[in-house]
Parts: sequence; structure tokens; C-alpha cells
Amino acid sequence: MTEIKEQSSVQPMKRFKKVPIYVVEEHNDALQFIYSAIGGKKLPIEGTALLHLDAHPDMLVDRKLKGEEARSGRKLLPLLQIENWIVPAVAAGHIDHVIWLRPPWAKQFTDGSRVIQVGDHPYTGLLRVDSKEPYYISDALYSTELKNARKFTLTVAEFSNLKLKRNNEQELNKVIDAMNICQPYVLDIDLDFFSTGNPFLSLYENIGLYDRLEPIFSFKIPENDDVSTIEKVIESREAQLKELENIFQHLEEHGDLQNYSGEKSHTFKMVMDIVTAVSVEAERLNEKPDWWAVFAAGCTRDQGGLPHYINTKEGIETMIKESLALLLKRLPPPVIITIARSTDDGYCPPHQVDYIQFLVLETLQEIYETDEPILHYLNAST
Repeated sequence: MTEIKEQSSVQPMKRFKKVPIYVVEEHNDALQFIYSAIGGKKLPIEGTALLHLDAHPDMLVDRKLKGEEARSGRKLLPLLQIENWIVPAVAAGHIDHVIWLRPPWAKQFTDGSRVIQVGDHPYTGLLRVDSKEPYYISDALYSTELKNARKFTLTVAEFSNLKLKRNNEQELNKVIDAMNICQPYVLDIDLDFFSTGNPFLSLYENIGLYDRLEPIFSFKIPENDDVSTIEKVIESREAQLKELENIFQHLEEHGDLQNYSGEKSHTFKMVMDIVTAVSVEAERLNEKPDWWAVFAAGCTRDQGGLPHYINTKEGIETMIKESLALLLKRLPPPVIITIARSTDDGYCPPHQVDYIQFLVLETLQEIYETDEPILHYLNAST
């Protein structure tokens, strides 16, 4: 049993003398510092809120992750990726309110609050949610039957520029009221919140690969959202994703589909066309095709693709030095602050990340009494 699970949720919390700041590269690495704060009794074992500023919700679940793995304390950490690190911590009971503040160009969820249950599928033990939103249905993550279920609130609000003008006070109050945040909470900032790249746009861009993947990976959200209809959609989507995974697994292992033993379906034929085009382009570039990268790109095409907005220097400065500062001054201080650079994978533009990080850290240190930032990304193994 881990130190997190041994702690009682009713024990009095200790306090950091100064607000610690942890800067990581990959966003899922932030969770280890949240767990450390729980283990050190600086955060409660249950009932923490996460204020998440990001161009991406990071609220998916690995389709192969079991509920018992989500509740395994630190053993969970190596199983996580950047898009799916939050909900497993919710399933373990540590977080019960996620507030996703999104930039205007990120629209993966509609604004507002909703209560979602997360738990174990009764037959497979896999972690699933009862949300019918396209974000979850597109990954076949919906289930009506859940064991060890936990309820949490997901609040989504748009955060646009709030310049220091009197007529923006009403807009600021609207955002704060929508968040409904209370202590204790973790302030979590992804630097791609301020300028966002879609790294898959440049993957074999000369052949328009990203757009060509859409008809292969997309699916139609049903207009009727009754349980029986959604369950049929989930079954069909699960089969589609499994077939695509098998095809690309074969490609990764063999480099072509000549001896593929699966069904030669319409999906298979569409992928074959992509394989031909990618192989020719890769040969022209004198490189070996990265089929898992192609698969990963396709998996982002289900609902129109990832957000992409390369902000100007002036736009970045306004968002941080004016809007962010104005918002944080109106909120109670967080227990800890986590920051993700998200630049090695191309989500925060590499030519802007250091400047964004400098401005964010400068602003946080002006508002809070903080420790010197711990730059985890400099020492983390690659």
C-alpha cells in the first residue's frame, strides 16, 4: 500500500511555507508532485480541485487501463500519457473537481458544469465513464454500468483576454463565478494554453496526410443519445478502433500490409491508399515511415482535429501579464503550482516556449510568495 492510500482524509493538513512551483516537460509528469503533496499531507487524500489551464482537456482514459491500476498509487504514474493523466487520479478519489479553463481556439468540450462518474467496467475491469459527450464516445469510453464509481464535477469555461479596463470586470466575474473554485486546489498551467501548435499538421504535410486521415478515423455522433443507441455506437466504435490498431501494429512490425491476416474491409482499403502515399513520400524524404505517428495523428481526427493557434508575442504578453494576472489576483492561493512545457512534442511552439515560461513564472512570483521553481524537465530522463 502506498503512502497516499495509508493517509486518512480527515487528518489536518500541513502548509507549505511558500507555494512550490514544479515545471515539467510532459504534462502527466505533474501528477507525481500532486501525489507527493498528498503523501506529505499538504493536500487531502480526497477533495482537491484542479484548476487546469490548457489548450487540451487531458481528460481521456487509456482504453486499456484498469480501475485497479488507477487506484494503485504511484504505480499508476508510468502508465499515463499527456492526454489521460487526470481522470485516473479522479478515479482514485484524489481530485473531485476539474476546472478546465480553455483558450478561445480550444473547443473539445462545451462550456458549463457537469457531474461525471468514473469507475470500472463490470466485465472487463477497464476504467470507463458515464459521460455521453463526443469527447468520450469517440474513444469508446462510455459505460452505464460502473463498479467502484466516483463522481466528479467537470467545469469548462473560456478564458479570453481580460485587459485592465473597467468594462471587463463583469467578464472577469463571469469566469470566476463559472469556475466555482474553492480551496484546496492545484493550479496547473500548460504553456500551450498561450500559443498552441498541432504537431501532426507537419507529418507528411506535402501529401496532406492529416486531412486524408479524417475519413478513416472519424465516426458519426448519433443525434439520439438514449442509452441503447449510445451502447451500439460504442460497440461499433470499439471495433473500428481495434481494427485500426491491428492494422497499424502490423505496419509497425512489418512495414507493409502484404501478409496482413485481418479482414480486408473498407477501412483496410482506405489505409492501403494511405500506406502507398506515405511510403512514396517517406522514400522521397529518405526516411522510414513512422506508422505509430500516423496512427496517433489519425486518432486526433475523430472530432475535427486538434486546436492550432500560433499566438503573437503581443497576444502572449497580454494573456499572461494582464489577463492571467488579473484572474489569479482574484482567487485564493493554490497549494501547489504545476507547469508543463509541452514543447518536445510540438504542442507549445519551441521558438516561443522559453519566453512564455519566463513570463508565466515572473507573473506567479509577483502574485504569490513562492519557492524557487523546481525545473524538473532539466533533470528528467528522456
